[in-house]
Amino acid sequence: MDSLGELLDKLSTADNSLERNALAVKAAETGDPAVPKILVELIDRHELANERGTLVNCLGSFDCSGKFLWLAKLVCHGNWEVSHEAMRILEKIDYLDAREVQQGYDLLLMTAEAGMDEEWRTDLVNDLLAMFD
Repeated sequence: MDSLGELLDKLSTADNSLERNALAVKAAETGDPAVPKILVELIDRHELANERGTLVNCLGSFDCSGKFLWLAKLVCHGNWEVSHEAMRILEKIDYLDAREVQQGYDLLLMTAEAGMDEEWRTDLVNDLLAMFD
């Protein structure tokens, strides 16, 4: 590839998960601050709901301190791989915005109170809630 721009364009438009994942890994390896924006856009695509584990993993190579609430939503609503990758990122965050943390905490409480079908998700949500103790 000639440039980061070309890499990110291909990543944004890749139409199969194998190619997209390979491009995401390559993009993450650059460490360029433009990469997280593209990864978040891809992760948020509804049609990729079952194809985003590697994308979330790649996002973990970057500072995600401004994404606490968004990552908490992934823990609460993602599949097993996405939820665990989001949890891994959350555990690495050093700085958090107080308002965003409150919103994330409220989401976690609502999720816990609503009950969860998967024991692994219950464990993740409870682990996140324990960080507030």
